[in-house]
Amino acid sequence: MLLCRRLDSQSASMNGTPTFHSCGFRGCSTLRVALFGQSDTVTSANIGLAAKLWENAFMPSSGDKPDEVFVKLFVSAYENFAWKDSQICWLDKHVDGAVEALVTRPDGEAMAIEHTLIEPFVGNKRDFAAFEQSLEALRADQSLAVQNAGIEVYIPAGTMDGQKPAKRLKIVESVRSWIAANRLQLREGQHRYECQVPGEPRITLTVKFKPWRNANSPPGILVVGRQQIVNDLDKVVEKALRRKLPKLVNTRAARHILLLEREDFTFDPELIFAEIERQRPSFPSLNGVDEIWEVETVGYKSIGYVGFDMAVGSNGPATMCFQNGVLTGHSGKDGIPYPM
Repeated sequence: MLLCRRLDSQSASMNGTPTFHSCGFRGCSTLRVALFGQSDTVTSANIGLAAKLWENAFMPSSGDKPDEVFVKLFVSAYENFAWKDSQICWLDKHVDGAVEALVTRPDGEAMAIEHTLIEPFVGNKRDFAAFEQSLEALRADQSLAVQNAGIEVYIPAGTMDGQKPAKRLKIVESVRSWIAANRLQLREGQHRYECQVPGEPRITLTVKFKPWRNANSPPGILVVGRQQIVNDLDKVVEKALRRKLPKLVNTRAARHILLLEREDFTFDPELIFAEIERQRPSFPSLNGVDEIWEVETVGYKSIGYVGFDMAVGSNGPATMCFQNGVLTGHSGKDGIPYPM
């Protein structure tokens, strides 16, 4: 509400009649007119007021959302710091259907940036949340481990998704019972086993068992995880392009950047780029995207690592790497590292 009130205050100061109102940001007509004029068209020339109200430092703060952190890091070192003094306006926070960020340099040149997460399969994020919540206690139960051995139990992805809490609990208890009954007679290597769930379809578990023959090996461990069983990257990419391309290419700016985040090791980023090229005939608006970058965030939560790699088809192998918000290396579109 504060931003909206400040906006009204500045608008009212022009006619000497201060007026204030409070509302949600999305769809606010006062905000919309101030940002875009009566036409609702995003341009580099009419974001001056917005930039003043929402000027951002580039270094991430604890209150930033992850996607905002990634955009700030990207802009801070993009093209060998050519955009480091720019102002970032987070348009999608205030106007439905707007691009995520409009970045404007002091010379007035603007760059539109849209970010999206590429999931390993449709519904991965929702499935992951259900899985983590359901299996927390099972993972912590190391009484199921075998001394001097490692056990990895993989449950098919999607098993927990959409299930009611009582059914999730039944599945977890069935897996726990199966591990307890079979842990001492597992075959070495990777094998599949059927797990019975009372009143429900059986679950096929993929289990890896590896004895540790070194006398100095640590105590046994048990790892429980998900295993992807469906390959529908084509649907994931299609959904992302359908949702993100229109607002990106319809934003008036000198260049348009699409950031594709990968937070899971399940698939190689080249598969994403290849799938985009395969679907290019169905999305002619891809021609309005100047550059596509992969944002590597697999280690972001654990070690603070974020990596940016430009799709080769976008011009060349430019890269940027950050550790805990600090640039650790970057190269140009010719692949030659910049001096640090």
